[in-house]
This record gives sequence, structure tokens and C-alpha cells, in this order.
Amino acid sequence: MYAFRILTFSSCIALFGCQSPEIIEQFSTESTTQVALLSELESVPMRLPSNKSVSITSKSQALKYQDINSPVALFELPADRGEFSINISSEIGETAFVPRAVILDKNGRELERYGKDVFIYQPPRLGAGNRLSAEVDFFPPRDNTNVYLLIYTDRSELGKTTMVTHPARLYAEGRGNYLPEVKDIAIPNSEYGLVSVSIDRVGFLKHLAIGSASSDSSSQPLMAKSVDIVQPETQQYYHQAITAAVADDDLNKAINLLEEAKALNVEGAQQVFVKAVEDRKNTL
Repeated sequence: MYAFRILTFSSCIALFGCQSPEIIEQFSTESTTQVALLSELESVPMRLPSNKSVSITSKSQALKYQDINSPVALFELPADRGEFSINISSEIGETAFVPRAVILDKNGRELERYGKDVFIYQPPRLGAGNRLSAEVDFFPPRDNTNVYLLIYTDRSELGKTTMVTHPARLYAEGRGNYLPEVKDIAIPNSEYGLVSVSIDRVGFLKHLAIGSASSDSSSQPLMAKSVDIVQPETQQYYHQAITAAVADDDLNKAINLLEEAKALNVEGAQQVFVKAVEDRKNTL
């Protein structure tokens, strides 16, 4: 009934050898895209660990069921591997898709529900743009092989706005300053957007965020090496990329690169950023 179209991102920075998640569109080939039964929705299967993104557009499958009346993204999650963490993110661009989420079993019984208050605004950082994001831990009930994560928006959000940090404020904060006179930007909400879901063992993402090793002590030397030892080529890349971004007046990109460099312990990144800003200012 429904078809998939997979759009592949080019890649992450080759320096890290990582791969961007594929972007999937779940859309209907019929004259109407809205259904009234959960069983009629197409789902994106996920394994531990994995990361998937779904683009929700005017052609996407939509659901009108109980209190849900929205285009939706549906993910099939493993339920026989024990507890795991779920990160749900909605990218904010020219519009904002304000997400809600519910986890259901194969019979459509609700297991967990995550409202608007769970999704926190995150400013651009580490290559990611403005977004609404939630991270939760989920322990599947017994006797379930798979469960389903349904992401939608509430129609009450339409006509409202989501506030994001002004780029000038990010720029100032990158220099260690504060600009109280710069107001945040209001982004109109929409029923369309790009949502991403990543799942992993509980604790892995949190440990990675604070620079700690996992509970397996054998992994500690490897993680310490990947964080603490920075190759000259890596340092040169970030210094040049930050300088070029500032010269091109792309401050968001420069700040994202600076954050990445700091996370990798690249020496001199802050000084390079400040000098590039000063040089740029002197040329104006």
C-alpha cells in the first residue's frame, strides 16, 4: 500500500569515517494519504544500534486516530534486547515540526507517551542545527519482539511559533560575550519536517557525551585515545575550516566547527576563531 523513497546524505566529514543516516519518505501511492488504522501505516525497521531519519511532507502517510490527526512517521523498534535509550529529534529550518511521540505494542496498546514538554530546544552544536530533541530510556515489556514508535504533531501547534537562538547571539557566545539586546527568532510551526530517531544501549550516548568510557573497562583505553590524541591533520583541518567559514561570513558553520573542535580537544581552535573574527571585522 505504501512505498518508501530513500534519499542518501552524501556523508559526514570524511575525517571521522562516519556515515550520515539515510533519509526516508513514507508516502502513499493512493489518492488519499490519511488512514484511520495503525495497521495501515508503513514502518521503518530499526536495529540496536541504529539511526534513521524520516522526511514528513505533504505526500507522507497521515493518521487520524483518537487524539491524533497528523502526518506521521512510524519506527519499528526491537523489544527483545532489553532496555535501550531513544533519542528523537525534529530539525528546525524555515519551519518547525513540534513533535509528540507514543510507543505502541503490536496490538496498538499504548506503552509510553511523550508530550511536548519532553522535547527540549537545542541550539546548533556539533554539526547539528536548531532542533527539538528528547532522550528517554525505554524498557520493553516481556513477550514482545517489536514495538512501534509513532511520531506526530498536534494540530494545536499549527499557527504558533517556536523560538530559536539568533545567530548573532551564538556568534557572541562563541567569543565569550553576551548580547541581551538580541532577540530570539520566531519560527512558524508546521505539520511537516524532518525527524530522526537513534537507539542504543542505555548509557552509551550519555557516557559519550561526558567523555566517559562504557561499563566495559576494556574499551576505556580506546576511547581515551580517540578523544585525547589529536592528529596534526585534524588540527590543521579545523583551523583552516574555521578561518574559511568566518571569512565567508558563515558564522553558524564556524561556531559548529568550533564546537566540534573543542569536543575533540583540538588545540588552538578558540584562538583561531577569535583571530578570524577580528580579521573579518578589520576588513569591513
